[in-house]
Amino acid sequence: MKTAGIGLGMVGGMALAVTAMNAMYPDVWRRMKRDGKRAARVIKRSSLLK
Repeated sequence: MKTAGIGLGMVGGMALAVTAMNAMYPDVWRRMKRDGKRAARVIKRSSLLK
């Protein structure tokens, strides 16, 4: 029972953190998506993978 409470508390805390981030920085998800695509292109072009 204690483990379930800890798990629910962690999930609740994460949800509050995501909500707070969205309230402060509404475009953060769009930036993450854009930067992720850019990083994927750079990694594909990298000579380290060849």
